[in-house]
Amino acid sequence: MKIHDRVTTRNISTLLRAGAALAGLLLSAAVLAGNGSDPLAPYEEDGPYTTTRHSGGLGCTIYRPRNLGSNHPLIVWGNGTGGTPTTYGSGLEHWASWGFVVAAANTSNAGSGDEMLDCIDYLQNSSYAGNIDFSKIGASGHSQGGGGTIMAGRDARITATAPVQPYILGLGHQTSSQYQQHAPMLLLSGSLDTLAGPTLNQAPVFSRVDVPVFWATLNGASHFEPVGDFGDYKAMTTAWWLYQLSGDSDAASLFTGACSACGLSDWDVERKGL
Repeated sequence: MKIHDRVTTRNISTLLRAGAALAGLLLSAAVLAGNGSDPLAPYEEDGPYTTTRHSGGLGCTIYRPRNLGSNHPLIVWGNGTGGTPTTYGSGLEHWASWGFVVAAANTSNAGSGDEMLDCIDYLQNSSYAGNIDFSKIGASGHSQGGGGTIMAGRDARITATAPVQPYILGLGHQTSSQYQQHAPMLLLSGSLDTLAGPTLNQAPVFSRVDVPVFWATLNGASHFEPVGDFGDYKAMTTAWWLYQLSGDSDAASLFTGACSACGLSDWDVERKGL
């Protein structure tokens, strides 16, 4: 009986250890599956570059990788009314961590897009111009700066745009610019935005522009969602730049073909030309 008791105890101990190991494997699998279910999750994380911020003359603030290599794409940024680059500083640093040189116009009235384009001119004459790929330039901005993004999008140097909750009912924006786009556009809205609401400010843009457009409305987002680190727009915009400016095929799959971002529960998506 004593021998039988020892065998039974050993068996129970073995079963408990096996059960714990199996539970660990199942938990790990569940975690991996949870991460895999959100195709935007990798772009929430900072990229591989450490970043630095410095003045770009009087007109721009530059966010960029601290140690520049070659052929870094460029993004120009326009602030919302009353905002400065530091209003969105964490988000701009996030883009820079993915290898982009980001030039934010030092203006709180970016609706014309002119100051954003001036930052391109500044960088073309900078000491590190040779590290930038000026054939890959994105334009983005929030609110009035989103309207300025569309204005800047008329410039042939711009190869992709991402207006965030653009305001198009004045403040320097011209409706005609919406018919003069030549670069693919990520158009971002917030369902609870009462200052630049989707019906009056983004729906007309989607219908008027004659370029590929991915229009994504974030459910529950107010007009101030992008302030700080871009909120839940951070991952979507990062993936867009990697697709459009860096040719990243994984990022492209979020927007094209089967479109893994199209079925996300927090977003309502319309697209054309993609």
